[in-house]
Amino acid sequence: MPCYIRCVRRLRPLAIFVMIAITSVIHAQIHSDLSGDELQQAVVNSYKPQFVEIYSNARTLMYREIYNVNDSVETLYSGHKLYLPPNEEFPIQYLAMNANDDGINTEHIYPRSKGAKEEYGNAFSDLHNLAPARWEVNSARSNFPFGNINDSQTERWYKCDLSMETASELSNDIISQYSEVEGLGDFNGTFEPREEVKGDVARSMMYFYTMYRQEAIREDDDFFSDMQETLIQWHNEDPVDSVEMERTLLKAIVQDGKANPFILDCTLGNRMYGSGEEFNACSNLTTAIDDSIFGGEAIEPSIKIYPNPNNGIFTLDISDISPGNYKVDIYMMSGLLLYSLNENLDYFNSINLWNAREGLHIIHLTNLQSGRKYSGLFKVVK
Repeated sequence: MPCYIRCVRRLRPLAIFVMIAITSVIHAQIHSDLSGDELQQAVVNSYKPQFVEIYSNARTLMYREIYNVNDSVETLYSGHKLYLPPNEEFPIQYLAMNANDDGINTEHIYPRSKGAKEEYGNAFSDLHNLAPARWEVNSARSNFPFGNINDSQTERWYKCDLSMETASELSNDIISQYSEVEGLGDFNGTFEPREEVKGDVARSMMYFYTMYRQEAIREDDDFFSDMQETLIQWHNEDPVDSVEMERTLLKAIVQDGKANPFILDCTLGNRMYGSGEEFNACSNLTTAIDDSIFGGEAIEPSIKIYPNPNNGIFTLDISDISPGNYKVDIYMMSGLLLYSLNENLDYFNSINLWNAREGLHIIHLTNLQSGRKYSGLFKVVK
């Protein structure tokens, strides 16, 4: 067996916290020796999931776990939040609020009509292209392309549950917290997300166009290319933060272990769709419980790995959840499954992944009793 796990009882938790607080995870390049069509095909081969959840299951998982912080679901474009009772049996219907403007529904970031149609199978319910949206904002976005809108041309502004026709009295700092739409109710509008999620949107768009290019081109062969320069700009100006990384890892749990590679590798967007240069989209992501690193709502890691980086031998700390029977899956960043087995985990578990290669690795845990899923990221250095 390529890995063994040994349970360790509660030992020196304060020392453990200090160790976590100073560790970090560094981005690494995917297929660094390739370019052009060869790079595109290699990324598809490594990261396109063969299995995705059906649409209803994907939406339920998104609301209950991926975009759920402290029992509230936060929308992507406007930051609007709704409380979701932990034991709510029908989260989709509960959050929809009978299609009220302040209800929450599911946004296809790369629109359905542009390639994410139900008849295209996985393209319809791939979680890397889904996000919660306030009902009114989702309707306003329609299937418009993304772009930068001159403030004088903006017809409506959105933040939380606010919808305004003018923002003339707002400072530039406050305006940046609003999403905007031009051409509302028309067929040729533009939608601009709030500044702090522009990179998230860009990386989702690049993911979809890469994995489902045939479907996208079949519906509109200019839709992505017309936005390409803007998306790369947003990708570079709004680097990946720990919330975005946490979410892509959670999505990967139910999609063959495949995370969004444009989040894992900060250089990939520029190498595939930009000038090829490396911009400030590259940044270190801490694995610490440190609220200062989060641009939005903090997501504290439920599982911890230390030391990180390591040589394949490390401690898996699940003291913030609970011991029990778990399915443990460990993947290389390329999507290669290294280890998969059901394990009885204690609070602290020594893991010896003796055959681990250098690079980033993803670990997924599934509680076999509750079905709850957890994810983490660690780097192996030899």
